[in-house]
Amino acid sequence: MIVMPIPQVPSEVWVGPEHASKKQVISFLQNQFCKNIKDLSACYKCAICLQISNHQFYNILWLCPENQYKVEQIREVLARLNLRLGKDEQFYFVFTAAHCLNESGANSLLKSIEEPPRGYHFIFLVPRKELLLDTILSRSIFKQVANSADDLASHELFDIFTGKNKPNAIEFNLILEKHKDLTDQDSRALLDQIYGFWLQASLLKTNNKLAVLQRAQEYPPMPGSSKLFWRNLYMQLS
Repeated sequence: MIVMPIPQVPSEVWVGPEHASKKQVISFLQNQFCKNIKDLSACYKCAICLQISNHQFYNILWLCPENQYKVEQIREVLARLNLRLGKDEQFYFVFTAAHCLNESGANSLLKSIEEPPRGYHFIFLVPRKELLLDTILSRSIFKQVANSADDLASHELFDIFTGKNKPNAIEFNLILEKHKDLTDQDSRALLDQIYGFWLQASLLKTNNKLAVLQRAQEYPPMPGSSKLFWRNLYMQLS
């Protein structure tokens, strides 16, 4: 009998907001390792699922940089790759801020990313695709990550544009700087939620917020212009 080699899953680049990406990666990994899968979904409450959510599961190495990834972290990955996995065993390396990989560190990983030993996988998280080195991009498949409705409803900008938080212009610019990686896709979804809030507000008939938000929906942010979009919207509604 001819035994066919097990196909390798390419490395993956997950592009999107940091919080949403980490949250969805945890859910993805729980679905890979949970022993209580039901309807293709993890139970999210067993020991394995809890270990994964707490970054403590032994077959996942979370790599979080301070500023840039250190040489010691890259060496740890390479050393782990030298360990042979058991039959059907899987191991994931998760780079939580892949844009902090310098060229030297990335080059050390290229062969392993392109042809990983059996059972090993790489996941690279990055807020914007253009921030990641081309050498990694060319060896990976992509997944676009968007904030969930719950994430957006609790977003700081949602609070500002629904009147729960009223910063001045200087404070708003500082807040906006914290969310400069908000994607145009998330911006459109967030705008829809803000519009829905004011649509149900009793004061809507006595102010012009709806008209301003309707115009904003007609001209949503283009790729890379979310920061400018929100600054202009803030000025119109101030």
